[in-house]
Amino acid sequence: MKQSNALCVAFVLLALAGPVSAADTAGSITITSPANGAVLQSTTGNKLEFNVHLSPNGNHVHIYVDDQDPIVDRDISRCPCSIDLPKLSPGRHTVVVKEATSGHAMTGVQGAVTVSVK
Repeated sequence: MKQSNALCVAFVLLALAGPVSAADTAGSITITSPANGAVLQSTTGNKLEFNVHLSPNGNHVHIYVDDQDPIVDRDISRCPCSIDLPKLSPGRHTVVVKEATSGHAMTGVQGAVTVSVK
C-alpha cells in the first residue's frame, strides 16, 4: 500500500511540474546584430549582440571571429548580451557564438553570421 501511495504522489508532482518540451532542455543562441549578410562600414567599433538560453550542460559562451582565439563571455545571465568585436579587416568574416560547459567543452549549441566589411 505504501508503494502505491508513493507512485500517486510522484504522478501528482509530475503533473504539477507541467510538460517538459525540447525547448526546455535544448539551449539556443540567437545573434541579433549584425544580421547575417550585413555589410559593415567600419573596421572598428562594431558590436555583436546576441541572446543565449543555456542548455542543461551549458555554462558560458565562446565567441569566434574567423579563426582567431575565442573571446570567452561568462556574463550571459542578463542577456541580451553585447560585446565589441575586434578590429575587422575589409572582406568577409564569420562570427560564431558557441555554448561551452564549465570545462570549456563545446555542447553543439551555436549561432553564426557572416558579414562583410568595406
